[in-house]
Amino acid sequence: MKDIMKYIAIAGSSAFFGVMLTIGAGLIPFFYLAGPTAFEQWFSAYFVFLLPGVLLTSLPALFSSLTLMRRSAKSSLVRVLWRNTAISIAVVYAITSVIHLPLNILFWSMELSDEVIIQNLGFWSAAHLLRLAGALVASYFAFKAVSISSSGKK
Repeated sequence: MKDIMKYIAIAGSSAFFGVMLTIGAGLIPFFYLAGPTAFEQWFSAYFVFLLPGVLLTSLPALFSSLTLMRRSAKSSLVRVLWRNTAISIAVVYAITSVIHLPLNILFWSMELSDEVIIQNLGFWSAAHLLRLAGALVASYFAFKAVSISSSGKK
């Protein structure tokens, strides 16, 4: 069971990074190139479809890393790495809750001027880089924890 949890943690955190990368590399340029009105229409109609990908990758990664942290020996490097994986995912959730969720609600309202859309989209995009970094860090720590525990080092 512990090995399955390791695979879930590393696959989930890596896939979560992939989802964040897709949003950052694929959608953000589209949002800017489409123009404020087209962006707002697309966002209000389709952005909700990205949420399952975020949750289906990040939640298993978070729960498995917390489980593996609890199962690891106290004061071990592996425990620290699993803790760091979970903290990195939690930081991404915090950024999402504090910055992206309120802005997403504003975008969905379809009541913003073009100028406000562009301004908010700039802030949304910059904050997304932090989410991308957090997801990458979580993936790194999960990989490192699996590598160390597989090599026999604890």
